[in-house]
Amino acid sequence: MGAISQKSLVVLIARLVLAGVFVMAALPKIQDPGAFATSVAAFRVIGPGLSGWVALLLPWLELIIGLGILIPAIRRTSCALIGLLLLLFIALHTSAWVRGLDINCGCFGAETGEVSTDYRWLLLRNGLLLAATVLVLRQDRRNNHSALRS
Repeated sequence: MGAISQKSLVVLIARLVLAGVFVMAALPKIQDPGAFATSVAAFRVIGPGLSGWVALLLPWLELIIGLGILIPAIRRTSCALIGLLLLLFIALHTSAWVRGLDINCGCFGAETGEVSTDYRWLLLRNGLLLAATVLVLRQDRRNNHSALRS
């Protein structure tokens, strides 16, 4: 077994970070969907009925794709879905910030200890996670092309 390259190590760490973030974000929301529904409704983008459905389904999607990024058979699809969710989260946070909403994002459940929303931090964090997602997707694509050539 050969030594792991530095680039492969960075991609592995990015994959593990993405998995950890999405799994850790999902668990408190699965445990308390009512509180998460309140956070979703606070964005004032969808109605309360739909907020309840989002609060029930989104955490399970986050859990599945968070674990899925570690499973080779569904890694690329999970990573692509993570990227799409991050783009959605960036758009929602930007929209809330522009509209002057001071809300709990609900990112890691209702009780994160946030006194006031720091949209700059949310956008930076999600931007960095999106960059990690792109890195993982690009490397997986390269690995797939290399395997096909062999």
